[in-house]
Amino acid sequence: MLELKSKGHRAIFSQLGAKLVSFFADGIDVVAGPGSDADALASDWFSGAVTGRYAGRITKARFMLDGQEVRLVPNVGEDQLHGGSQDFCNAIWKSAYIDNGIRFTLHSPDGDQGYPGAMDVTATYRLIANVLSLDLEATTTKPTVINLTNHAYWNLAGKGSGLDQEVEMPADHYLPLHGPKLPTGEIRDVTGTEFDFRKLRKVGQTYDACFCLNGKRGTLRKGLTLRDSDSGRTMEVYTTECAIQFYTADHFGPKMPGKYGPLVQHGSIAIEPQNYPDAPNHMNFPSSVLRPGEVYRNRIEWRFL
Repeated sequence: MLELKSKGHRAIFSQLGAKLVSFFADGIDVVAGPGSDADALASDWFSGAVTGRYAGRITKARFMLDGQEVRLVPNVGEDQLHGGSQDFCNAIWKSAYIDNGIRFTLHSPDGDQGYPGAMDVTATYRLIANVLSLDLEATTTKPTVINLTNHAYWNLAGKGSGLDQEVEMPADHYLPLHGPKLPTGEIRDVTGTEFDFRKLRKVGQTYDACFCLNGKRGTLRKGLTLRDSDSGRTMEVYTTECAIQFYTADHFGPKMPGKYGPLVQHGSIAIEPQNYPDAPNHMNFPSSVLRPGEVYRNRIEWRFL
């Protein structure tokens, strides 16, 4: 395991998935999930990991790119989730310490899980004072698609139900789903729905939804506030991406080993700043195409108040 420290905060990482294993704020571990790599592979290897090549689902594991159909390796029925069964989450990344941080690197060969282009990816974490940041970057040798994020599960109380946490998101719209959690292509107003988190409120129920953030993609801005009402502990999530996937750990259960005992269903919340899921199949969604000579970037900051 690798470690970063600042005054009052400590972060622990693994080379498996360039994973954020733990984050301690006020001495409380506020990241849920497996501890050892062996438990992660036996339990939930997405937890805390850098997810790719494409975070979220891609319908029928295929899409059109420059007039050609690209067929991916399906891993959830006919669809692909989080980049396939051999994804970035269960890969061993190289790592090196840098000033105030750790840089993870990974090479993904041409055709990996069906994606065109050899891809070089870096995930650079830094911990400075009360801010943990992650800079995700990637290049490709052929036109391809990409959607990277961090898949950490958070509970600022460190225990109890994640549904008791309070959330605020500056998101006027969300993506309705159909079938096996696939976007319909509609971008719907949150007004008058359970998806309206524009004012701080308790989560209260289960979610697995993509929220479309206000503001300009590519500009670092606040995408979410998470607060534990009992302790007052607060985390603000900043991102340069256009959306946040918000998931209440519905699949966690007693057979899944975690750091402090079995993973608790709804005991934490995955907060994943990213592009829209299934964007390659919806022309009205923000582009996920990356071409040779371009650099994909997504910056995430977790600011602890």
